[in-house]
Amino acid sequence: MNGNLSQKTISKAYQTNTISLVLEVLMLITLGISAIVIRSYLRIPLGIPGRHGLEFMAILIIARRISKIPFASVIAMIGATTFMFVPFIGIKDPLLPVIYLVMGIVLDVLYFAFKNPANRLAIISLIGGIAYMVIPLSRIGIFLFTGFVDKSFVKAGFIIPVLSHFAFGVAGALLGAGLIFSIKRIQKK
Repeated sequence: MNGNLSQKTISKAYQTNTISLVLEVLMLITLGISAIVIRSYLRIPLGIPGRHGLEFMAILIIARRISKIPFASVIAMIGATTFMFVPFIGIKDPLLPVIYLVMGIVLDVLYFAFKNPANRLAIISLIGGIAYMVIPLSRIGIFLFTGFVDKSFVKAGFIIPVLSHFAFGVAGALLGAGLIFSIKRIQKK
C-alpha cells in the first residue's frame, strides 16, 4: 500500500474480443438456421436423394470459411438442429438433428486435418462431399442396428443415395468455397 492507484485488470481489448466472438457465434447460428429453412422450403423436384446438399453445403462451407472459431461448423449445425424442432419446418426424422451434428463434427475435423493443401478448393469440395455423405452412411448404420429402412433406400438402394449425397455435397461445397474465394480475390484488387 503505497498510495498509488492499482492498474485495471480488464482492458477494452478483452471486451471487444468478447463482443466480436459473440457476434461471430450468432452469425454462425443464423447461417445454420437459414440453411435448414432453405432446405425445408426450397422445393427441388428432382427426386434424387441428397439434392439439398447443393444449397446446404454451400451455406455450411461459407460459414466454415468466414469463421475463425475452431468448431464453426458444429456451431452452425447447433443452430440448424435447434430450429429443426420448430413444428412448421416439417422435419419428420427424429434422428436427423443428431446426424446433422455429426456432419458438422466431420466437416470441422476434416477441415483442420487438411488445413494447408496445395489445391485448397478441391480439398474443401471433397471435404464437403464426405461430410454430406454422413447422412446416408448414418442411416445405413441405423438400418443395420434397428432394421428401420429409410425411404430413399427403398426407392434407390444403398449405393445411389451415398453417391448422390457425395456428389451434391461436393457441388455445394464447391459453390460455397468458390464464392468465398471469388470475394477474397475481388477484395484484394
